[in-house]
Amino acid sequence: MKIRSMTASDEPAVREVVAGLSDWFDDDARTRSIPVDLKHHTTFVADKGDDVVGFIALHVYNGRLDISWMGVRNDYRGKGIGTLLLHRAEELGRAWGLRELTTFTLGDTVEYEPYESTRRFYLKNGFEVYQRNQTDNPGCPEEWRLKKQIVQP
Repeated sequence: MKIRSMTASDEPAVREVVAGLSDWFDDDARTRSIPVDLKHHTTFVADKGDDVVGFIALHVYNGRLDISWMGVRNDYRGKGIGTLLLHRAEELGRAWGLRELTTFTLGDTVEYEPYESTRRFYLKNGFEVYQRNQTDNPGCPEEWRLKKQIVQP
C-alpha cells in the first residue's frame, strides 16, 4: 500500500471511492462539496497497485491541519489504510510546523453505526474531543470537534 499525493488523473477514482460511501457522505457532499474541495485542498490517496482505495483531504484552518474529508472503500475498511492516511497527514503537519491535526464528526448523541465506527477509529488513533456543538443541520444535529497533537522533532 502506497500513500502518495493525489494527481489530477486520480480524481475520478477518488470520486468513485466517495460515491461508494453514501452512509457517510450525503448527496451534497458527494456531488458538490468534496469535488470542489479536492481541487483546492492537499489530498493524499491510498494506492494499491493502480487502484485508489482511500483518500484524505487536508487544509489549514485556525493554525491547525484540518481533515476536510477522508474515506476508505468499504471492501478495504479495517485493514489499517485509514491509519496510514492519518500518519501521512501528521507527516505533512510536522513538515509545515503545525502542532495539531483536527477534524469533526457526528456526535455520540446520534446513534448511527457508520459514525459510531468513525468515532471509534479517531479515538483509537489518539484523537480527543475538544468541543461538542449542537447544530441546526438535521443530518448532523451534534458534532464533535476532534484533535490530535502532532509531535514535532
